[in-house]
Amino acid sequence: MTITGDQSLLKRINSLALLRLVKSEAGLSRADLAKRSGLTKSTVSLLVQELIDEGWLCEREITVSGSIGRRPTPLQLDADRLALMGAEIGVDYLNVVACNLRGDLLDSRMQAFEHADLPRTLQALARMVAEQHKALRKQGRRALGLGVGIPGTVDARGERIGVVPNLAWHDREIHAPLAQALAKAGVQEVPATVLNEANAAALSEYVFGTDHAFDSLVYLSIGIGLGGGIVLGDRLHLGHDGAAGEVGHTILQLDGPLCRCGAHGCAESFVSQRAVSLDLTGAASPILPMGELLRRLQGGDAAVLQAVQRAGRYLGMLMHNLCNTIDPAVIVLGGPMGQLGEPFFEAARASFEGMRGRYHFHTTTVRQCRFGLNACAVGAAGAVLHQALLG
Repeated sequence: MTITGDQSLLKRINSLALLRLVKSEAGLSRADLAKRSGLTKSTVSLLVQELIDEGWLCEREITVSGSIGRRPTPLQLDADRLALMGAEIGVDYLNVVACNLRGDLLDSRMQAFEHADLPRTLQALARMVAEQHKALRKQGRRALGLGVGIPGTVDARGERIGVVPNLAWHDREIHAPLAQALAKAGVQEVPATVLNEANAAALSEYVFGTDHAFDSLVYLSIGIGLGGGIVLGDRLHLGHDGAAGEVGHTILQLDGPLCRCGAHGCAESFVSQRAVSLDLTGAASPILPMGELLRRLQGGDAAVLQAVQRAGRYLGMLMHNLCNTIDPAVIVLGGPMGQLGEPFFEAARASFEGMRGRYHFHTTTVRQCRFGLNACAVGAAGAVLHQALLG
């Protein structure tokens, strides 16, 4: 590497370090950044000005006080010039969102969609992304990238699908055909990243969450299926084959009901919309829509309440196992099943607490996700920012 290359890399590393500091604590001044980064004040001033010029940072207005002398100017991520795009390929829908650097939702476009072959889905998604990208450009915003979450396994490079059981896709290229579909729709300058939907949703909480003190998080995405996303040490934990977090296929009962994966007693067979529907109808299909389950639950249907609480109790068991395996600081519960509310979550909390036994080894916080049904798409957008800040 040439000396020029060395200097360019060092400059980039230092700029990213400053961005991470401002993201973690908005309001830091240039002097604060110099102290915390160990860089000289002149270097910080130069790098901060470049980050302001590029749309990453902005100066916050100084509150007027009675103090005398020049007050340091606080800095924060600029919410007005750059944008992050995120999308979710749901089991029966497509969702595309845009966020600013602080995670504020700028736009959301969701539509029901009946999937067939993968190319058709990617073409439809690309058209939605193109419409949103056009709208962002009209607002004067530059899109940094696009993240796409899918309900299945993705290799660690984000290039191939392993298995997407609910859509019957298996061992397919995903990144290259997505890039082709985007180019055909007129979106060529926006780099795309593909990741598992639960991993994406985990990043919605980690990248845009308000409590930054934790260094480990598990996100449980509970819908027709059950998936998990794991953040450890500021990075998604993807595992050897990119399949870490497939908690829906951990075994909760030996010789239990047959799961779609071919094994028996998987967590997904107990904690999912599919499981609740099967409890009520005795048939694997069709799966009762969430709207119907919610309507019947709110109407006092005892059978629905019993099925929802049963799913909640198994969710508590799964959380207990995760605590003993990973010991995360936070477990976040999300996905469509969250619409079932307290009957589901209260049963989960009671089960979780009841399994602690004599000694309380863990201080894990359990809470519901902040972004509702947009969690995956918002987290996919967050993946763009997360990757940029990691360099």
